Amino acid sequence: MTSDETAGTVRPSEESLPGRVAVRRRELGLSVDEVAHRTGLPGSWVAHVEDSPMELPGPALARLASALETTVDDLLAPRGAAFTQRTPPPPPGQGPDPARELVKMTDEECHAHLRLHLVGRVAALDAPDPFVLPVNYVMLGRDVLLGTAADSPISALAGPVLFEVDEILEEAHIGWSVLVRGTAERIDPQVRSAEDAVRPWPKGREDVGIRIRSRRVTGRRVRPTPPERA
Repeated sequence: MTSDETAGTVRPSEESLPGRVAVRRRELGLSVDEVAHRTGLPGSWVAHVEDSPMELPGPALARLASALETTVDDLLAPRGAAFTQRTPPPPPGQGPDPARELVKMTDEECHAHLRLHLVGRVAALDAPDPFVLPVNYVMLGRDVLLGTAADSPISALAGPVLFEVDEILEEAHIGWSVLVRGTAERIDPQVRSAEDAVRPWPKGREDVGIRIRSRRVTGRRVRPTPPERA
């Protein structure tokens, strides 16, 4: 698979990535701002990647590798490994724009993406006043655990719901979306291990745990069309 095809599923090496990015940038004689211009992403983001170990979403990592005229595998390789030479990419908005295609994700891909993220959007289908709200979550098997404040609309979730997670890289025109259809219920207060795993981010308010029992999971992603079909 290419890095575009696995957008959002790549786990960068937290130890080697910052140094590899900085070394490659200096090899090419590029400034941080020049790399940022090639990626179409902020210079502060590029500087942060070089300064601090961090996990990058797959599309951003792929775009950074292209800007540095190398591959994702090269950026994640151990220190001292050679870099692959590639043709410099045109700046965003210049040069040919590859065709894109919309493809369905497999069940395995959908759950891999769900496990790698922390925030999604939940929609109540039977609520008197329907809503769609962001909320932090963790996965428990195939189910979704939400953490929310006791006075939040999410705390009253019960019955059929939708839960959605996505990642879009606008400059690259690629991304993915996963949708969970299921049934929401309060987490048993005695099941502390599950509830403690997903505390709401705002502090100082009584928190509530909600479990979405997954009934169906689907996903789609937009990726560059493979050359043989372009």
